[in-house]
Amino acid sequence: MPQPDISRHTAIFYALPAMAAAVPTIPAYVLLPSYYGDDLGLGLAITGAVLLLVRVIDMATDPLIGWLSDVTGRRKIWVGFGAVLAGIGLWYLFTPPDVPDAIYLFVWASVLFLGWTLFQVPYLAWGADLSGDYKTRTSLTALREGAGLIGIVLAGGIPVLIHATDRADEIRMLAVVTLVLGAVFVALLIWQVPDPVAQRKRPKSIAMGSPTVAIRLGLRSLRDNRLFVRLLAAWMINGLAAGLPAVCFPLFVRYYLQLDQGTENVLILLYFLAAIIAIPLWAFLSARLGKHRVWCLAMAIAIIAFGFVPFLSVGDAVGFGVICLVTGAALGADLALPPAIQADVDDWDHYRFGTRRTALLFALWNMTNKLAMALAAGIALPILGAFGLTDDAGQKSGALVVLVLIYAVIPIVLKSGAIGMMWRFPLGASHQIAICRRLSRRTV
Repeated sequence: MPQPDISRHTAIFYALPAMAAAVPTIPAYVLLPSYYGDDLGLGLAITGAVLLLVRVIDMATDPLIGWLSDVTGRRKIWVGFGAVLAGIGLWYLFTPPDVPDAIYLFVWASVLFLGWTLFQVPYLAWGADLSGDYKTRTSLTALREGAGLIGIVLAGGIPVLIHATDRADEIRMLAVVTLVLGAVFVALLIWQVPDPVAQRKRPKSIAMGSPTVAIRLGLRSLRDNRLFVRLLAAWMINGLAAGLPAVCFPLFVRYYLQLDQGTENVLILLYFLAAIIAIPLWAFLSARLGKHRVWCLAMAIAIIAFGFVPFLSVGDAVGFGVICLVTGAALGADLALPPAIQADVDDWDHYRFGTRRTALLFALWNMTNKLAMALAAGIALPILGAFGLTDDAGQKSGALVVLVLIYAVIPIVLKSGAIGMMWRFPLGASHQIAICRRLSRRTV
């Protein structure tokens, strides 16, 4: 079993790459769909369809990469290779020609997301490997996600500080910052952080069989892990509830509130600053009330905030700013707590089935998150395009109503469902401690 405690030095160097990886999050998930679809003239429907296709194809690679990371027993190799590939895709996707076509978007988005998968799946599994302690895992996950949010705030703060008025220059600068920080922080990660999987003897059962057979058998047995399926379903539903507002955010600010780009940048910055500030609070509460209960509390708070969206009017930057602060604080729990719960479920999976397959579980976790974001872009953008939201002429009242429904009302329904699934989740601190004690008695 991994050591229950890790040094502060190790925890910091593990978390730092999340900061670099998060810098392009706002452009990749929030700005790029509307940038390619609206600003560059590719069209919302085509952009949404291409991004949906890219992410669906990319999802197929997650289980394979998870299996490779587990069977090779090497997290560092895949993290390093994935970071390089993602950097190449990032540069070309964020520096498009003046009139990109659908092929250009498809190719370089595919390279970026493949590299991101090669980096993200072993990286998440690596964090679960570092500690088996219930509270330490929460702290480590909170530190990693907090570092990621700092990267997002950095991404949101740069355009505000330089008074960016051109979207192309803004996105290009964020690409440069990402590549510089990524080169430094990933190098430090590989150099300074131990790889517990590489240091322990791997069970022969993990390395047996072809990738197709091993993945198929692994997925089949995972269906019997009801805790994993339940958590994954709630993660998927809440991910879609978060993805719809993220995709629609620039469109909501531009067409519903009719605010300028500078105000939009400030609102994004407020949203992620609130998430950073709230993460220590969620970690503190989860140690006393349980991770799943605190996550449900945060989702309920977000539901209340989204309930005020339909009452906003044109130019209401202050009211929307308050909503951004509240939903941003709730985002802190969405980022910090579910992966920590997933790491505990990995212990249960090891205990129940006798095989450590951390990366495969996190591959499915990552794949589910991608599916949620793919559905968010693939559903929201074509529908809004069909209702003529970005058309220069004509009445847009119907499109604005649909925009509010997608941005706020549907997420309320989805988050309510996720709360219902997680409120009575049976794996708490006492259960996880007992599982780890039993695992420690086994020969790994």
